[in-house]
Amino acid sequence: MSSATDDRVDAIVIGAGISGLAAATELAKAGRRTIVLEKSRGIGGRMATRRIGAAVCDHGAQFFTVRTRAFGATVADAHAAGVVRTWCDGFSRLADAEGAIEPAGDGHARWCGTLGMTDLPKRLAATLPPDLVEVRTGVQAAAVGLVDGGLAVTLEVKAGEAPRVLGARGLVFSCPVPQSLDLLAAGDAFGALDGAAVETLRGIDYDPCFALMLVLDRPSQVPPPGGIQLASGPITWVGDNLQKGISTVPALTIHASGDFSRDSFDADPAAVTAELESLAAAWIGGATVVERSLQRWKFAQPRVIVPAPFISPLAAPPIACCGDAFKGPRVEGAACSGQATGRWMGRLLADER
Repeated sequence: MSSATDDRVDAIVIGAGISGLAAATELAKAGRRTIVLEKSRGIGGRMATRRIGAAVCDHGAQFFTVRTRAFGATVADAHAAGVVRTWCDGFSRLADAEGAIEPAGDGHARWCGTLGMTDLPKRLAATLPPDLVEVRTGVQAAAVGLVDGGLAVTLEVKAGEAPRVLGARGLVFSCPVPQSLDLLAAGDAFGALDGAAVETLRGIDYDPCFALMLVLDRPSQVPPPGGIQLASGPITWVGDNLQKGISTVPALTIHASGDFSRDSFDADPAAVTAELESLAAAWIGGATVVERSLQRWKFAQPRVIVPAPFISPLAAPPIACCGDAFKGPRVEGAACSGQATGRWMGRLLADER
């Protein structure tokens, strides 16, 4: 996405999920030149959409809510651009395997991307001013260290290539917290950090999640409006991407529970696929599975939510950790965390000029 050519900038954001892009948006509003680094080829993080043959599946976050003014403004802009829409006002729920299905609807809107969940982060990236913000995909940070009163981000390079280092006056981690701590450790930065902040960050861990995508030859048995939440057992969610309106052919997304995913994380993917498919047989119904794809999310859902919007383990030069483990859970919490972090960092960098 282009344009900054100077590798010494005001701020670097690691991670181009919703929180990192929200932070970059606020940094741009403050006039701070920023580079966003994303190790994947695309942006969006766990707001992820994948095409499997003729089907389209959301395989990370399935929807989002709007309860805050700041995130509401972001969603209103995206809605006006035709990028997001309301899906429904709640989903069917199954309390246990022997219980009856509770009907959908609690009166609170659930939103989704018009073509997939990745649409909202793509909208945020597209509205970043190219003279201030550059988003680099397929670029992975290897270490974060302190150099001459600033920050140095060392990038991973191929064997035989010269080392590449980016400099900045401030840094935002929007990637999962354990990855952030690993980068700081690799850069020998821990000695300068606030010990209490580091201990809080070390207490944040995540549940993994398997997401199994199945393309079917006929409609599924998932009840309207296309999603069912399971309160117990190895499966927590079954979503119908056809009913959701993002796929033109029947396709399911099945999310495994944190316990199942943790216990099976290193198991043979084919065995995991077969087991989840068997467990979801009631929702597949009489349909034949024509294609399958299994996604393994290592940091899918934070087990601890820090009430603060971010944690700064270092004030000078400023470093902040934000994301879905802060402020509030899921998409809206991550976005609000990123917004608050970007505003704080933007003000702080202005004061340092």
